[in-house]
Amino acid sequence: MIRRAVVPALLAAVALTSAAGCAGGGAAAKPGEPIPVDDRRSPSEVGGETVDGGRIDLASYEGKVVVVNFWASWCGPCRAEAPALEATYKENKDADVEFLGVDVQDTRDGAKAFMRKYGSTYPSLFDPKGEITHAFSSVNPSALPTTLILDREGRVAVQFPGSVSKSRLDPALAKIVAER
Repeated sequence: MIRRAVVPALLAAVALTSAAGCAGGGAAAKPGEPIPVDDRRSPSEVGGETVDGGRIDLASYEGKVVVVNFWASWCGPCRAEAPALEATYKENKDADVEFLGVDVQDTRDGAKAFMRKYGSTYPSLFDPKGEITHAFSSVNPSALPTTLILDREGRVAVQFPGSVSKSRLDPALAKIVAER
């Protein structure tokens, strides 16, 4: 008898969770697929101190395609995807494509060690309190890792929740770079 009551409750919970996941961002696309242009949203102002103590503002990348990766040194999937992100960065850095990491809920020493170990050469904002994540609330990149591709107008064009492979990132990036 209890099993009969549990199954409908579970199905209702799954339906509500699915609906909630689709709400709020206008991101009417599957993960890794381009979001329709009319549904793309720009984050609010993004900028701050980098892991190495410099300063960066997303606005400085105006007119370029930008890959934004949310990561942390303690995140296993972040470690797994780091080589693919660095390889894609190196292949595209001369083609009006920029990469920006956002190190979330981490220590500066942990972040620096991660970047050294995995050879990450693109800049990363240091976001120990997760405040920069809120600027991207229209797509909710709260799970680590999350990778976003922003179009030349600074709007979120593609979202990869979870670890991303080079074989998934490269074609999605090529589609957004090809947009004019």
